[in-house]
Amino acid sequence: MKTKWIKSPNCDERECECISMIVIHYTALSLSETIKRFKDKNSEASAHYIIDRDGSITQMVKDEKKAWHAGESEFEGKSHVNDFSIGIELVNWGPLRKKGGRFYTWKNDWSKPYDGETPVMSKDGCWQPFSEEQYESLVQLMKTLSKKYPSITRERIKGHCDLCVPRGRKIDPGDAFDWERILGAVFG
Repeated sequence: MKTKWIKSPNCDERECECISMIVIHYTALSLSETIKRFKDKNSEASAHYIIDRDGSITQMVKDEKKAWHAGESEFEGKSHVNDFSIGIELVNWGPLRKKGGRFYTWKNDWSKPYDGETPVMSKDGCWQPFSEEQYESLVQLMKTLSKKYPSITRERIKGHCDLCVPRGRKIDPGDAFDWERILGAVFG
């Protein structure tokens, strides 16, 4: 699996060798904007991997380091999910808003027109779909990581929305993400 390496300064040493979880996010930015943000020390944000719309993977934090992706978070009674997880960002605008027959992204107060694929509709609104190439790369990456870190099981792959404190603070990866497809492909 080919990855491009671009170093983010936004990481710490892990206090243990305990990688046991994957957290899935969407970027709400383009790839270049996400990389720029993760390279900016003042953003205090990063992830281990970013998967672009074409399936290409950029790694910004080594697995052995703690990326700053989950923020205030908790899983199974343990806080500080960044301590024991790998963060994967998928380039995706997330929720879209329809105004006057057109869809818009959150950027610039919902004023950036969306010109991507047909949005996915859910009970909670409209979403940019994830690409086939992203799903394929995500499956490959998750298979590699779960083999390297056997504590990563089906039950320990979550969305940012499942872990954030307080609950409801984050919504990624959102309603357009096909959990069954991904988990089924990785774990059978």
